[in-house]
Amino acid sequence: MSAATQPALAALAGQVRVRPGRQDSVVGGRPPLAAALLRGQPAATAASRLSALFALCGLAHRLCAELAVGAAGASAAPEREDAANAAHAAMLTRETLAVHLRCIWTDWPMRLVAAAPHRPPDVEAAGAPGWVERHVLGMPARQWLARWTDDPRGWLGAWSARAETFPARLLADCRAYADTTRATPRPLVIDETRLSELATAIAGSPSFGQAPLQHGLPAETGVWTRSDDPRALDYDTPWLRLGARVADVARLAAGDGGAGALRFGARTCAPGAALGWCEMARGVLVHWVRLAPDDAVFDGIRIEDYRVVAPTEWNFHRQGTLAQALSRLDPAPDDGALAARAGVWMGAFDPCIAYTVDTDGA
Repeated sequence: MSAATQPALAALAGQVRVRPGRQDSVVGGRPPLAAALLRGQPAATAASRLSALFALCGLAHRLCAELAVGAAGASAAPEREDAANAAHAAMLTRETLAVHLRCIWTDWPMRLVAAAPHRPPDVEAAGAPGWVERHVLGMPARQWLARWTDDPRGWLGAWSARAETFPARLLADCRAYADTTRATPRPLVIDETRLSELATAIAGSPSFGQAPLQHGLPAETGVWTRSDDPRALDYDTPWLRLGARVADVARLAAGDGGAGALRFGARTCAPGAALGWCEMARGVLVHWVRLAPDDAVFDGIRIEDYRVVAPTEWNFHRQGTLAQALSRLDPAPDDGALAARAGVWMGAFDPCIAYTVDTDGA
């Protein structure tokens, strides 16, 4: 890639500018690339094109594209549903674990304690149950999860103060900044009714995905808003939201399935239009597609419109939970303290596009 190409690609990917201590604390975002990339293209190419475009979570985007295009009526060949679902679940779990671990070792040091990125130990085995218990939790996963479920804040405090693992040390070191600013979660809810409402909203406005709302309000999505977590509203600081990511690593590595499994699905919205969605590392990802009419065979079916609503669009809404929390940060401390308080929020909400933190003029 040439030096001239890199700025152009960065501009296409978008950027968020974070300005803690200001009313307009979140500006910028990501342009709607999917429609420009896919309009008029064969439906069969959507999954490969989008997984390449959104490479950080490419398998999740591939899955959502396959689900959406298939539900819209452009499936190349029927699959046995149980076998396909098992393959999808395994793929999604592997990528979600990999993204979590990359974030913890690469991004958390910079965002939480202003340190250099680290490389996970024994990286070839990263994500395996034994590896997670040794290098992330320092104890059996089910035992860790039982204590987290019983008392998230109390357990995270005790564990991070005592454990010798890299994630535990990071959480202990950042607690002074990360567990003092509170913002009650406003979770994005995903069920059959809300999916239908969401599909209608996406279809009704090309700009919905740049500032999505649920029931007229911004919502947040992340590992702490998984629908099966009865304590979702308790994760009211960036520190507890970060802890929920460790819990997700433990849950996925334990492989219990059932309530701990990542959910995904699709629904047909209208003839030739459908929505595909999944839970992934940063929250809920949604793809919506409308196929061009009158294309008779699969290879000839083309895309008329395509829209993606990713977790970053929910979480970095200008009136959302994160924006409000950032605007309430006290600009009086020195730039280092203000940047540290903003950094733990960015670590928790984990944007999938580039961002800058601007403490000038706060």
